[in-house]
Amino acid sequence: MAQLIHELVERAAARAPSGTALRHGAGRVSYSGLAAAMTAVAAALAGAGAGRDDRVATCLPACPENVAVLLGASNAGCAFVPLDPGLDPARLCAQLRHSGARVLVLGAEQAGALAAGLADCPALRCVVVRGGAPARLGPRGFGWDDWLAGGGRSAQPSGMPSLGALLYDARAAEPMANALSQRNLVAGAASTARCVGLGAGDRILAALPLHADHGLNALLATLSAGATAWLDAPAGTAELAALLERGDITGLSAAPATWEALAGASFGRGADCLRFLVSAGGSPGRAALDALRQALPRTRIHLMYDVGDACRSTCLMPSQLDERPGSIGRAMPYSDWLVLRADGRECAPGEEGELVQRGPLVSLGYWNDAGRSSLEFRQLPPLPGLALGESGRWPGAGARKDMDGYLYLVDARSDTITTGGYRVRAREVEKIVVGTGLVAEAAAVGVAHPVLGQVIAVLATARPGARLDSAILFGACRARLPQHMLPAMVDVRRAPLPRARDGQIDRALLAGELAPLFAEAAP
Repeated sequence: MAQLIHELVERAAARAPSGTALRHGAGRVSYSGLAAAMTAVAAALAGAGAGRDDRVATCLPACPENVAVLLGASNAGCAFVPLDPGLDPARLCAQLRHSGARVLVLGAEQAGALAAGLADCPALRCVVVRGGAPARLGPRGFGWDDWLAGGGRSAQPSGMPSLGALLYDARAAEPMANALSQRNLVAGAASTARCVGLGAGDRILAALPLHADHGLNALLATLSAGATAWLDAPAGTAELAALLERGDITGLSAAPATWEALAGASFGRGADCLRFLVSAGGSPGRAALDALRQALPRTRIHLMYDVGDACRSTCLMPSQLDERPGSIGRAMPYSDWLVLRADGRECAPGEEGELVQRGPLVSLGYWNDAGRSSLEFRQLPPLPGLALGESGRWPGAGARKDMDGYLYLVDARSDTITTGGYRVRAREVEKIVVGTGLVAEAAAVGVAHPVLGQVIAVLATARPGARLDSAILFGACRARLPQHMLPAMVDVRRAPLPRARDGQIDRALLAGELAPLFAEAAP
């Protein structure tokens, strides 16, 4: 197995140099061409003074230049920081400052909007503009072609980089990034490629953004197999359905909401061409899933579930839903999920306990946030077969495991609510609700929904002296929360919210009370 992500491309180029690595618009990039491009980027980064573990940020859509910077950063020993070009300039600059990025590559449309804010990014030494002039950026601004032309020989980094990428939660109120090692990235690519059976002849549509874990992983898995990454993902459902109907795509990873929208589509030639599809972040509603299975009888459908911020935690084939209703599947390849008792021993099959991740997919923690990291990442207890001192991840979820290793979540202790393909932090919602000044305390919980996976429910008590009911609080939420974080139900209670033994609001109990709320919703 490769140790660094750029080695995935080097190996594919050695096997089939003329094979198509990327398709973008009318252009195609071969594996040998992509290898040359990433080498040129690595040389330019070395010329800019970027070295081992320095952060290299991009603010670009899915395009060959974005992929070249990702791989070139690895080749130079740097860490890649993909940012969402759709974010407002203030939030983008906040993420840049938080990351301490030394180099930024962005499009001409972002360069003008970010020019003023970049002055407050002291670590930034080089700003590269793709497709435009860097006139407003001063002496640290370069055009893409001039930057590459000015690079010398790529300096090989000394030692293994400790950091591979920083992936930001684009919807968090404050900058928050999951830190991934090169081992995480390479093992994650191998895990997905093995799970879905990727081959060199596959053509994979990059429908998920590269600044998100699922999208970046799908790209790296494609390159690890020597397959073709199709970077032109249509924005609309009708256009996406038309592309699939042409029969050019053999595999696709998309959010559950996308599969909901495609459930009634006519796939035409795609029904024979699509070898597999992935529902990333959970399952679409049962009716949509059944419609997809009927329309694509020869296509393997993989349901990949997240547990907290641990993406691609488990995978389930739809046929298992009939045999194991409620299961989130088994651990992805090269990973493991343990169910532990309070004393650290492993639970017996069927016994409920704490869900803990181990193996090469456990990330490094949260960048520049030792407090949050210490809550989720710590040393595993001594167990048979585990190396002493191995670190694990506690996402804050309870589960049980059956005799065959299939997992079932049993409570709502996780801070993450997955709704309509979005992953929303309960504490982010609670922070904004409390910030209205109307409530004394608030809890946001995920409630099962047959279409959206989960919806958000907010329960609160009024601040002393405040005039508050559910309608008033919902109006305050609608004025402050983006649509994907808006609660489907608001309940203002007179009695204090229930507390668990540790003194925290008992979200699990509240979620249990509300579980039947949307059970009869039409799929």
